[in-house]
Amino acid sequence: INYKVSKCKNPGKNAVEGTTYYANRSVKTSDYTFADLANDINNSTTVTKADALAVLASIKPFIVKALLNGQAVVLEDLGRFSVSLHSKCFSQDAMAASDFSPSAQIRGHKVIFRPEVGLKKEIAQKISFKRIMPEA
Repeated sequence: INYKVSKCKNPGKNAVEGTTYYANRSVKTSDYTFADLANDINNSTTVTKADALAVLASIKPFIVKALLNGQAVVLEDLGRFSVSLHSKCFSQDAMAASDFSPSAQIRGHKVIFRPEVGLKKEIAQKISFKRIMPEA
């Protein structure tokens, strides 16, 4: 994993006024696309690249459908996708009001991916780090 040292925007509660803080940030080297994945599947199995692309492309609508139905999508040995809500807090008294709408308190959502333990362990066993020096 390539990383660089960058200034921290928010060093936390114990920050000392006038001190500059730094943290390590990962640096993406490139994207690994569906086409790349399909090509690798083709090269390591008997599945053609076109078949691999067709299967990979067909996964997305089913994941969307399941998430919109309130289901978590579990991809064995990889992880799970689920939807999380951002909601404004409201009191029990507010809930008792006749014109109260809980759905009006929802401010947004996000799709979360939680990797399986085995995937995290495999990465932890194989990971190494390389510092990328800033250009002069």
